[in-house]
Amino acid sequence: MQFVKERLGKWIQAAIILTVGILCIVAGAVMGSNDPMGAADALDAISLVLGIVLIVVSSLSLLLAIVVAVLAKKGFAAVAFPGAALLALGISLCVAKYAATLITLLITVVPYLLLTIGAVVLLDAIFTFVLAIQAKEMTKALPAFIVGALVAIGAIVLGALCVGSDPVIKFGAQLIVFGIIVVLVAVFQVVTTFVKLPDTVVVVAKKEE
Repeated sequence: MQFVKERLGKWIQAAIILTVGILCIVAGAVMGSNDPMGAADALDAISLVLGIVLIVVSSLSLLLAIVVAVLAKKGFAAVAFPGAALLALGISLCVAKYAATLITLLITVVPYLLLTIGAVVLLDAIFTFVLAIQAKEMTKALPAFIVGALVAIGAIVLGALCVGSDPVIKFGAQLIVFGIIVVLVAVFQVVTTFVKLPDTVVVVAKKEE
């Protein structure tokens, strides 16, 4: 029971993230089938899901703030402010249904992030590998270098295919990729509640005397 209590919050968060990811995949797939109405419905569903979740969470937060304030015989405006802001955000998402706009902006930025972050990761992998060679620990560092280089190159290639006024990977496909990434994040979050991740090994070059 204690195991469930400690991880229930993360599981709920992962379920919400998973739902958003699935809806993004559905919206992207519907866009590919030339059904704009179906895609709009899927994107509106994302707004409703996020809005309802925020309304529930913020309402509980406000209720808790009021109860605590009454018991402590103090004002609750300052404590309740975050909950009120979340409530406003949740209601606005349900009414205006602008999650699609936020996702579109995010997808517009993500390819450039992939390019720059991929380049940084690749340079870091090369730099760390050089340090490992100097420290004569190349065998230990080789797997990490290969994984880091492959991830970095993949990010750079994917980012390059998504940029421009007429990208190779169209918006619908980008939305599907974004949805898959979100789903993987949700799955990873659940997995980490059951499995402890291995510690990161840092290679430091030794100065020769």
